[in-house]
Amino acid sequence: MSQDSKPPGDKGEIDQPIQAHLGEQLKRYFSSIVAEPVPDKFASLLNELEQRERAGRRPDPEPGP
Repeated sequence: MSQDSKPPGDKGEIDQPIQAHLGEQLKRYFSSIVAEPVPDKFASLLNELEQRERAGRRPDPEPGP
């Protein structure tokens, strides 16, 4: 057997057609997630963090329950 025709699973390698199929499936799954809008609360928190970073302040810890 030549080195180019190692059995699948040898040293964690996966056949190229399987890699391509997995890649396409992952792209299809995550493309819908990437297209989703950012929730308002999360966007608000990101804006607040950006403002504090520009002002040179560290974020205050959130109050506990």
